[in-house]
Amino acid sequence: MKNKKITLKELAAILKVSVSTVSKALNDSYEISEATKKKVKTAAIKYNYSPNLLAQGLKTKRTKILGVIIPDMRAPFFIRVLRGIEREASDQGYNILTCFSNESFTKEKATLDMLSQGNVDGIIMALCKESQEQGLYMHVNETISKGIPVTLFDRIDDRIKCDKVVINDFESTYNATKVLIKSGAKNILFISPISTTSIGKDRYRGYSYALSERKSLSEHVLHFEEYKDFSSDLNAVLKSEKIDGIIAANELTGISAINIASRLGFKIPEEISIIGFTNGLLSMNSNPPLTTISQHGKDIGKVSTSKLIERLKNDKLEYATTVIETTLIKRGTTKN
Repeated sequence: MKNKKITLKELAAILKVSVSTVSKALNDSYEISEATKKKVKTAAIKYNYSPNLLAQGLKTKRTKILGVIIPDMRAPFFIRVLRGIEREASDQGYNILTCFSNESFTKEKATLDMLSQGNVDGIIMALCKESQEQGLYMHVNETISKGIPVTLFDRIDDRIKCDKVVINDFESTYNATKVLIKSGAKNILFISPISTTSIGKDRYRGYSYALSERKSLSEHVLHFEEYKDFSSDLNAVLKSEKIDGIIAANELTGISAINIASRLGFKIPEEISIIGFTNGLLSMNSNPPLTTISQHGKDIGKVSTSKLIERLKNDKLEYATTVIETTLIKRGTTKN
């Protein structure tokens, strides 16, 4: 009996109570005494009972599943966000179905279409690079119009009316650039593989504004699309320009900048100081460890999930944008 799953009706028969009593006890109904709840839950474990989620979903029109769409499975930041989403969802009694758009609008749209066919209660997502490059957003609004709530994080679009969770990318990069300026850097390079995304644009604007406050300082910018081209491009810049500071728009770019500058013989941070984003394991274990702007990815994931679940409980709430504060974590790639 222990190895074979039993039905709700069979569990009720064993306990000699009604099916309704068992169901309410398992769902912590106020109508059932604590003693009965404990008795039912203990028996459920003993006799290997687990609820039929599909049947529950058909009855309640809820799956207790949240869809998650991540643009890039390789990015440490998105993995940290995903951990925050999974933990908060689990704590609140939800499972997650994780999908990857691989920075493709076509994949993102197809995934939204699939998830909105009654497979999930709501969706947490960051827009893919291609959607932001081409200004494509109607597919998200169409999903929301079907009654599937969406929470956007990190990469957002103001034309999408939904809850959003972000950091202040402009302010974070502005402050990081000021740190390099105060340390004596005069030729600061901004490097980014995400220049066409909302966050990439805001991070560039923060860098640019910090330099504009010092009229003696000029911009040095390297935008790129593919990492296979990045090494040769940065090599050329470092050989031809007197760069003494680098702001990298994400973690992988920051780590790559350390490796490339080191191979060219530059001393870090004595000759070139470098600041990146994310604060993942790569940053902690690079040589030297990368000074980073921590986006608190797990917190972004947690807040995004709690906001979505709040909306599932009350769809009359006003849409809101939540800003998660960042932290500059100084390590070995910047001067004291």
